[in-house]
Amino acid sequence: MKNYKKEYQIAQLISKEMTGGLTPEEQIILQGWLSKAEENKELYKRIKSGKNWKVRNEYVSRIKTGKAWDKLKVHIAPQRKTIALKTWIARIAAVLIIGFFSGVLYYIAKNTILTSTQVTEAEIQPGSSKALLLLDNGEAVQLELEENDSIFEADGTLISNSKGQLVYSSLNTTETIYNVIKVPRGGEYQLVLSDSTKVWLNSDSEIKYPVQFNQNNRKVWVSGEAYFDVENDKKKPFIVNVKDVEVRVLGTEFNIEAYPENESVITTLVEGSVKLKKEKEELIIEPDQQVITSTIGEGFTVRQVNAKNHSLWKDGIFYCEAEHLSTIMEKLSRWYDVNIFYLNPSLKDKRFSVEVQRYENIDEVLDILSATNKVRFEINSNNITVME
Repeated sequence: MKNYKKEYQIAQLISKEMTGGLTPEEQIILQGWLSKAEENKELYKRIKSGKNWKVRNEYVSRIKTGKAWDKLKVHIAPQRKTIALKTWIARIAAVLIIGFFSGVLYYIAKNTILTSTQVTEAEIQPGSSKALLLLDNGEAVQLELEENDSIFEADGTLISNSKGQLVYSSLNTTETIYNVIKVPRGGEYQLVLSDSTKVWLNSDSEIKYPVQFNQNNRKVWVSGEAYFDVENDKKKPFIVNVKDVEVRVLGTEFNIEAYPENESVITTLVEGSVKLKKEKEELIIEPDQQVITSTIGEGFTVRQVNAKNHSLWKDGIFYCEAEHLSTIMEKLSRWYDVNIFYLNPSLKDKRFSVEVQRYENIDEVLDILSATNKVRFEINSNNITVME
């Protein structure tokens, strides 16, 4: 029996590699396939060269993809006999031509290709309030399932959970214990710390913090994106540690964006002042200034911005001004929990501006981008293919 399922897997891995989504484990599988035969390397080079994509896309657009998929899925279904093709190249090329050059293989081949945004019957839903709370003893609490509930920590602190917000009561104690909140893709959550500092956590973000601030400072650790409204306390500076950057404040409002996959920490000050520190370098910024700190280089890059625009996400607004398409799609990917694929990587560098309600269906955003006639989208399940 010919292994069409394996061929499909290889084609999918090549697609993921071209869009930057290949894991180390998948890279090993792909390299193993490449080393097996010279014709595999030859096919791989032809695909990666990107030649004649326009011709291929036009050809694929004429294919009756519904019928093509019906034929293909017979071959990749387990425990079924298949009709052999003459060579390995012919077989994998058949898989590729049905779906790969028009998007992402299986996900695109299952549905008819449209000239603008395509949305399947199952709409992609926007994010919602959900998060995982890790208590000091390691117990995990799914917060959206524990609405209007109260939790007591080991030191006696009362934690109240209601309407997407976790609130910590203040308690006099010398014991220092920590909690962690993890917000998944497609989620958001609000937090009020024991000193009354308010924190908004965006999708795919995490914060670690003391249940009570009983030291000479108030130190927390963040990954992802968070907005802080810090309670003023001159005796205890508030410190945010993110990657290798320290943000020190007394009382202020600011936004921090520092996702693990990005090589920077972006700090945007709305009110007050903050001091940034990286190794021996320090910098104090003022409201409406944004600092980009590279995690792989030295120095700070400062620019003037309308700071409130960079925190509109916490107010339910999706806002981007002259942003790279790659940045816009990354934000959509986290909030709507979707996968993004590019037919042509150069599309990532195109710039767009958009402002919509954050809780609208994703097609509201994509329609605005498509209206520029610079880019088009295909949606299948939770996968979006970006093309010219």
